[in-house]
Amino acid sequence: MKKLLFGLVALVTINAASAQDVKKTFGIGFQSSFPIYGVSAKYAVTDQSVIQATIAPFGAGAVKINFYGARYVHRFTNESNENLLPYLFAGGGLITFSSPLSKSSNFFSYSAGGGVEYIVGGAVGLSLDLGYGKLNVTNDVGVAGIFLGAGIHYYIN
Repeated sequence: MKKLLFGLVALVTINAASAQDVKKTFGIGFQSSFPIYGVSAKYAVTDQSVIQATIAPFGAGAVKINFYGARYVHRFTNESNENLLPYLFAGGGLITFSSPLSKSSNFFSYSAGGGVEYIVGGAVGLSLDLGYGKLNVTNDVGVAGIFLGAGIHYYIN
């Protein structure tokens, strides 16, 4: 973990010295929307339209919960600070669940909300989300409510 943080700080420092323009076109990193977290990639189709995919192939012991999802992000321009980007998002995903007590099942989830992303050093995006979502856990039971999310992405211009 210390090596990852050191590497991230080194990348930010190097990019801060050379960054002239913040493009924010393609980013890779991590995204979390409680209780799901995973590897994420963002691609800006335009300055305002972004497509994001998140894969969370994780499990704990005998219980396996995997998430594969995508969301559309609409960025708003911020003329006073081009490094601070408010946005709205909507997305959906597929959850696979298995445990020793039940057979493997697939369920749909969705979310919508807003957030803000701050670009550090012209290349690292730190984001916070607030939204509403529903996470199905069986055919009849789902968990719905307000959630908080966070992300970190390294942008390759």
